Formats: sequence, structure tokens, C-alpha cells
Amino acid sequence: MSANATDELCKICDGRIECAPTAILLISLVHTLYGYIGPEPNYFGSNKKGLLKQSGGEKISYSKQFSYFDKFPSERGKNKYDSSETEEQIYDFIVVGGGTAGCVLASRLSENRKWKILLIEAGPEEPKMALIPGLTSEFKGSSMDWQFTMRPKKGFCQKRGDRGCEVVQGRVLGGTSSINDMAYMRGSAADYDEWAINGNEGWSYSEVLPFFKYSEGNYDKDISKNKYFHSTQGPLDVGRYPHVDDNVDVLLSALNELGYNYTDVNGRHQLGFMRIQTTSYFGERVSSYTAFIEPIKKLRSNLDIVSEALVTKILFEETRDSISAYGVDYIKNGTIHRVKARKEILLSAGAINSPKLLMQSGIGPKEYLEYLDLKVVYDLPVGGNFHDHLSVCLPVIKLTKTATTSRFPDKLKDITSYYSKGVGPLSANFQVVAFLESSISEILGTPDIEVRFRGHDSNMYYDKIEMCVSLLTPKSRGQVILNATDPIFGKPLIYPNFLKDQSDEKKLLEGIQEIVKLFDTEVFKSAEYAFDPRPILNNDCKDHERVSEEFWLCIIKHFSTPLHNYAGTCKMGPPTDAESVVDRNLRVYGVNGIRVVDASIMPKITRGSTAAPVIMIAEKASDMIKTSWY
Repeated sequence: MSANATDELCKICDGRIECAPTAILLISLVHTLYGYIGPEPNYFGSNKKGLLKQSGGEKISYSKQFSYFDKFPSERGKNKYDSSETEEQIYDFIVVGGGTAGCVLASRLSENRKWKILLIEAGPEEPKMALIPGLTSEFKGSSMDWQFTMRPKKGFCQKRGDRGCEVVQGRVLGGTSSINDMAYMRGSAADYDEWAINGNEGWSYSEVLPFFKYSEGNYDKDISKNKYFHSTQGPLDVGRYPHVDDNVDVLLSALNELGYNYTDVNGRHQLGFMRIQTTSYFGERVSSYTAFIEPIKKLRSNLDIVSEALVTKILFEETRDSISAYGVDYIKNGTIHRVKARKEILLSAGAINSPKLLMQSGIGPKEYLEYLDLKVVYDLPVGGNFHDHLSVCLPVIKLTKTATTSRFPDKLKDITSYYSKGVGPLSANFQVVAFLESSISEILGTPDIEVRFRGHDSNMYYDKIEMCVSLLTPKSRGQVILNATDPIFGKPLIYPNFLKDQSDEKKLLEGIQEIVKLFDTEVFKSAEYAFDPRPILNNDCKDHERVSEEFWLCIIKHFSTPLHNYAGTCKMGPPTDAESVVDRNLRVYGVNGIRVVDASIMPKITRGSTAAPVIMIAEKASDMIKTSWY
């Protein structure tokens, strides 16, 4: 193996796996069997400087390039679709973002063969490597990830120093569903009922449950027998991993000894614990791309998919009494392309990129857009209401007799076993989750704390387990804004404001204090699980009494990190809600022809991973759209 190849493989390790010769051989074997994660998408080709100028990518040209209304509609003539344009440039619907929601939208809308659909994705096609559950942690920070970061601030994520909290967002067909932990969690019924109570009619739990079931293809016999909550007919496979190591059984038994009940967290009662349901099929990831697009992409001539294409602008047209979106510009292979929509543009770029694209196109906070010399199309609070499940992951469970570390020959066998049979450590990710209710929960009988247990530094081979305590009901809100230096091509600025509301910190503290009681259980003692505080003491927390409240509050500040379930930045709400961006039909206020369909529309984040709720949102949106245009 050449030195260059070795260097490239070491980069893939990203510090999580020691770059020893044996590790290199393992990674090389995986890549031989499953292919490589490709390089960063090159949207500009060899013409980056010219395209930056043409797209308004230099500060001196912003005001000129973003004067949308200077020649509307005279430069286009009376007909919005010029006769000189070919039919291939015009679609009925344009879906911007081929992620968790976008793949569902494109698939469902293309069921009508009379409609022509364009799906535009900034990343590549999902590589085969992404289907391996055991390698999930390796995809973060890769070319399949947008590699954003949050603005650094004292009080949270202090372990990362001045780098700020990490941000994981999928840049690949399938989006974050192609690189996440695959947890299938719908949230609590109270989440959706609260949306409806606050003015979003049609979004109560009883009204969204059919759309969850419409997607779900649950092949777990114990779970799917409950026909009221589950379905076996949908395209999204839901089940459990085929590989279960000894630690899974130990953790489940310990939670039971602590007094919690085993439950289906996607059923009637969310409080309790379970062996997690996942979007997987017998040891292989099932993303929204593999579930909704891959089976039909060659069968439907009315669906066009453009990958590795960066949308830079939503185009608007002003008439006498309204503003309408009619198309988008995107860059691919060094060329700017313009495509138009007869009916609607559907923005599904995620809770960070959806508000970014709206703002750089002129829809957003008026004062800030004017400060950036961007022409304001419509004044809306885009980018506000940003929130996530803040998590505190502590690698404090030290294993002895149940450690899963293996010698090199055994790891080679694991790779070949997975390749030939789909079994073994590579076929699994974290598996044990618990939902707890704090003493200051706002709604009786619903959880506000989630606890996950996962192997430290590896999903497969580990001698420590992390206890990840996450806040499900954050009150703190942040903001996503454009980068003033380069609004279009620069990374957006993310100000999370985690722990700004004191109740958030109190709930996390209570969750940690409750879950460390596991070390007093007979199950933990029998399994020889030991509490090892050394991995979390390389900071000023070591000066505190280790059982004190002050110690755990210090730990929260150092080890807090996002759970990567970003939501809320294009908030759904009634016209009377000053923070709302879209109405209950997901249509952007003030303009025609554009909807937002992704996690950014959530008024309040759901209790649990957001992949399943986002797929539900896309299913419901597809139904709304079909109803509107039939």
C-alpha cells in the first residue's frame, strides 16, 4: 500500500481509530468491499472565480445582483414561461434538497405520472459504505456532511474549546437519514397535540398517526402486532439490529431493576426503556433515499434527480398584488442552471440550509438582509426559533468481562461475516434507550429526558460505555443567520443559545443524577460495571466534590453537545404568531408557490430523534399538495 493511500485512509479514521498497520488493513478491506466516500463536491469546476462574480459571491456586487424587482416582470415578458425555453427546463414541482424529507416528497409526487418532478441535491448519491450501521460515526465530518459548526460560547460544548459545538447535517441523497444513528422515534402524542392547540389545525397526534403508518414497514413481530400504532406495509423498513452483545442485556436489566418499564416508545406509553427500533433491514441502513427513491428512480421517467448541485437562489416574480416563486438557480460542474416550476417549489434543505436559502433569496429579517445589501422580498423571522436536543455524553462505564474489544484476526472475521451474511458487530449501532420524566416536566406522564448508551469511540469494539443524557424539551432558542462575509457560499452562522433558560440545565442535571443510580444496581455489580470518572476530569471540574451538584453542573458545561436534531428555523404557526414563517399547510407567508417541508417547520421539537417525524411531515405535505392540485 502506498504512503499516499495510507495517509488518505488515516484521514478517514479522524482520530477515532488508531492508525496502526492493522487498522489500515481493516479500513482498506472495508473500502475494497464497499467502496469509498467520495471527495468534497466541486460545484464550480475550474471556473470558481467567474461563477462567484456571476452569482453575487463578492461583497461589492451584492446590491446589484440581488435587486430582484428591478426588471420584474418586464425582462421576462408577459408569459412566465418564455417560448424560447425548452420543456426540459420546466417542471411541475422542484424539490430543493434530496434529504430525509426531499426524497419522500419526490417519490410521492412522482406517483402522478402527469407531473414532472425535479429533485436537486447538493451532495452525491448515497455510497454503499453508508449502509453499514457500525461505521456511522465515521461519516460525521466526511464529504457527506456539511461540516458546519456553531459559534463558540462559554457555558456549553466547552470540551471543544474555541471550535464551537459540532454540527452534523447530511449532504448526500438521503440527507441526515444516510449518516445518522438510525433511531426510529416518533415522539410523544403531546408534541403534536401541542402543535395543534397553538393554532396548527390538522397536526394533532390522531391526525398525523396515519402518515407515520403510511411510511412504516415494521418487520419486528413483537412490535408490529399492535396494528393501531404500527404498519407493515410502508416502504420504510423498521426493525432491530440482528447483532446483540452482552452489554445490551445488562443495560436493559439494570434499567428494569431501577424501576422503569420496558415499553414501545412509539406506542401508547413513551416513558420507560426499550431495545431501540431503527430504520434498518436486517443489519443494513434504510435511509429515505434507499426506501423512497432507489426502488423507483429508474421506473419513473417523470422524475429527474440532479446531485452535487448547489442551489444559490430562489427566483421571485412580482405582479400587481402578489409575489410568487417561479424557479431556482443552481450551480453544477461549473455552470449556472435555471429551472422553473409550473406549480410549486418545495424547500427541503434542512433546519440550517432551508432558512439560509430563503434569506439569501430575500425572505428573512428585513433589518439584517438590508444590512447585507440584500434586496428584501418579504420580511419574516426566518432563522429564529433554532433548537435541538442538547446532550451530555459521559464515557464513565468501565467494562471488564463484557468489553467487546477484539484482536485483529477476529475483526477480519467480523468484516467478512458482515459482507457475506449481514451479521456481527458491523450490523449494529447503539441499541438501548430510556425515556424519563423530570420533577419539573410540563406535561404529566410525558418524558423530558432521554438516555442513550453507546460504545465509547466505537460502535463495535469498546471497553467503555457512554451514558448520553439528552434534553427532550428545550426552552432555550437560538438563531441561524447568513455569513456577512459571504452570504451565498459562506457557511451560515449558528448561535444555539443552549442552556439560556435555566430550566434546561436543571432538567439535564436531574437526568444525570437519576441515571448514575444504575451503578447501585445488582445487575451492574454482577456485570462488574465500574464508575470511572477519569475520562471526564481533565478540566476544572476536578476541583469540585464529585458527588456535588456543582460538579455535575460543571460537567454539563464541558461535555454538552448537540444531538443533531435541529429544528424550528422556519416555524409553522398561525398568522397571529409573530415568530411563524409558514402556515399549517407549510406555505411561506407573503409569497406564493413555495412551501418548506423539513424539520425547520417544527414549532417545538419532538421528544426523540427527528428522522421519523420529518418523514411524517413529508408524507403529510405530499398529501396536502396532491389535494391542492388535483
